[in-house]
Amino acid sequence: SLDKTIVINPAPKADAGPDKVVLEGGTVTLTPTIITNIPVTYTWSPATWLSNPNIAKPEASPPADARYTLTVRSDMNCQASDDLVVKLLKNPVIPNIFSPNGDGIHDKWEIDHLESYPGCIVQIFNRYGQMVHRIVNYSAPWDGRINGKDAPVGTYYYIIDPKNGRKPITGYVDIIR
Repeated sequence: SLDKTIVINPAPKADAGPDKVVLEGGTVTLTPTIITNIPVTYTWSPATWLSNPNIAKPEASPPADARYTLTVRSDMNCQASDDLVVKLLKNPVIPNIFSPNGDGIHDKWEIDHLESYPGCIVQIFNRYGQMVHRIVNYSAPWDGRINGKDAPVGTYYYIIDPKNGRKPITGYVDIIR
């Protein structure tokens, strides 16, 4: 009788971890599930905007949304891959004046990039400190109306809480007609 030994090498599993968000100009650590039962190497691609593509948990600082693929390779040359997305949250651009007069030019108070912040809250106050408008998730810009009527010309104050690791932003916006 012939005996033959068959060695089955364990295959690595790849889990790149959860998708991430990063503030413009900041960094975020990628957090894959680490494999401890067999010797493996980690390779992230593309390598661009990563602190080190050959470690398990590199820092990422992409200038735009980016998809990264993690490849885990065992010492027996078996491999597996998984992806994650790093979403860039750009700095909100907040105008300090708008003219809701129906001419099609600057009729709404449009805050660029704020729509990408999940859960953000915009509160607008009159000069007496009364809240006159509130927007959650920045689904639509303020049209310069309070309870369906044109807001009086003047200065209004805002508190914008973008959440997602960014501090609240305060300031004023003038309505002109």
